[in-house]
Amino acid sequence: MSDVAALYRLQELELDILERAKRIKAINAQMEDDAALREAEAENEERQSELEMAEARARDMDLEIAAAVDKRQNAETRLYSGEVTNPKELQDMQMEVEALTRRKSVLDEELLKLNSERDDCRAQAEDAAARCQEAREAHERESEALTDEKETLTAAVNQMLARRKTSVAAIPQQAFRTYNSMRTAKSNRPVAVLKDKACTICGIEQNYIVITAINRGDDLVNCQNCGRILIRI
Repeated sequence: MSDVAALYRLQELELDILERAKRIKAINAQMEDDAALREAEAENEERQSELEMAEARARDMDLEIAAAVDKRQNAETRLYSGEVTNPKELQDMQMEVEALTRRKSVLDEELLKLNSERDDCRAQAEDAAARCQEAREAHERESEALTDEKETLTAAVNQMLARRKTSVAAIPQQAFRTYNSMRTAKSNRPVAVLKDKACTICGIEQNYIVITAINRGDDLVNCQNCGRILIRI
């Protein structure tokens, strides 16, 4: 195998490694991105909190109604016990019973409203909990799939790195130094294929001297425009 062919194969191997490394980096970022799950969890927490407050308001109203009922019963018991004979006091007690009856009616209506709000909050909380569970399960499935893909890619990259080490060792040092010095400036593509007399990367047609040198298999021949090492496949 010629030096330029060895360099081209090395380049293809390195590009393959870079592509897989890029995907591994993207997987890492994707695995750290749990925005959808966090959003679902935040909504679930908010809805559960709203439900707790609605239930607390309904319980408080139940207690207030029970207190009003108890107070009215005590007033009625005293009113009809015969213990009180003063007309003014009896009239005041009757007015208190009537006021407590009206108060209970108002509280009953308020309780109906609070119970309706509590039921709405419960429905929203159940929906939010279901969505949160779905988001959690989806995140777990995605994480498992990404982990499997990452492990496969990592194993492949490790194998390719071992192959790269072997390939580099087989290339003459001067040729490799020339190739390696061009990698950054040429976007990891220091070797270009010559097709129909033109460099396939910059698209410039080469002159007779360059083409003849490539055909003769001279050492390393550079594109007269972009400077990349040319190879005819």
